[in-house]
Amino acid sequence: MHQLRAARIDELAKLTELCLQSKAFWGYDEAFIHDCRNKLTFQPEDMERSQICVAEHNHTLLGVAQLLFTDEIAFLERLFVAPANLKTGIGKALFGWSINTAHRAGAKRLLIECDRHSAGFYQRMGAREEGSVESGAFPGQRVPRFNITLTPCRRAEGQ
Repeated sequence: MHQLRAARIDELAKLTELCLQSKAFWGYDEAFIHDCRNKLTFQPEDMERSQICVAEHNHTLLGVAQLLFTDEIAFLERLFVAPANLKTGIGKALFGWSINTAHRAGAKRLLIECDRHSAGFYQRMGAREEGSVESGAFPGQRVPRFNITLTPCRRAEGQ
């Protein structure tokens, strides 16, 4: 069983490596993964400008999600699961954290720009594809873009 918690600054390097290993799982060559390093590297300022959640079990990092906020829009900047833990519910749990955190922050929409290999996951999570956008990491390449409209939650009675 895993637990979700806020990331700590001392584990940013390990989280970067987790992201790179997860990306490499899809068969990208070493040169491409090397080129992804800048985009996937967590920086100390990420702790201040975003919310980062990790999934762990017995002090082992299993996955990570990062949300950025602009006005009433939450951006799922990263969601990566260690390759050995794919299809175990870690991604779903981190995505659920993303939805709940975006709701609590007052976001009206959650936007996701993802690798084409992840598109099916986001569709299964209920995200609606909105076409594609230019990759932030690789100019000239396009990536799928997904949207989730965050409807206000009804408050439970007595709250």
